[in-house]
Amino acid sequence: MKRVLLTGAAICAFTFGAFAQGLINVGNNTEGQYVSLTTAGNYYTGNYSLEVWMLNGAAVPADLTGVNGSVAGGAPADAVLLADTFKLETTFTGAMSGGLFSQGSLNMVDTVPHGANVVLALAIWNTSSAWVDGVPRGVAVFANPVGDPAPLVGPPGLPAELTGWTALTSDLVMTAIPEPSTFALAGLGAAALLIFRRRK
Repeated sequence: MKRVLLTGAAICAFTFGAFAQGLINVGNNTEGQYVSLTTAGNYYTGNYSLEVWMLNGAAVPADLTGVNGSVAGGAPADAVLLADTFKLETTFTGAMSGGLFSQGSLNMVDTVPHGANVVLALAIWNTSSAWVDGVPRGVAVFANPVGDPAPLVGPPGLPAELTGWTALTSDLVMTAIPEPSTFALAGLGAAALLIFRRRK
């Protein structure tokens, strides 16, 4: 009996897993949008890391509007993504030239149902190592269709390109995120100015 139950549970898990998938093509070589450093049009060449985050559905959360969301990239953006229940699908590393990159097909296993539209968040920074404070980073958030890797009828679908990013008509700009100590020093400076002003 126990063996039958375990077999049934495994079959159910496999079945439901088949209904939770979505293919995208992780790259911007054909999209007409670029990764830039500091300002739009300053196309980046060099090593990079790229996180792909996903949220089921086709509506971008109100607190993440625009090409870089409501926050400049970095840790604050990650906090907002997590609060909005985005799931980190994978992290890529590589080298790009002229603001263009290509990582190929990604099957996002958290897409429900398979082949449904999703909201993607691309977080990218200019090193091929873990992100740390002070490293230039940017985040783009957009709704995007996905390909269906397991259609009920016909052959597997092709990976969807990042057409949602194209619709934003803006580069993904990596900007330096100030370290916490920088914020602390700025706060102390502002407090000192207020004190001196009151004394006068």
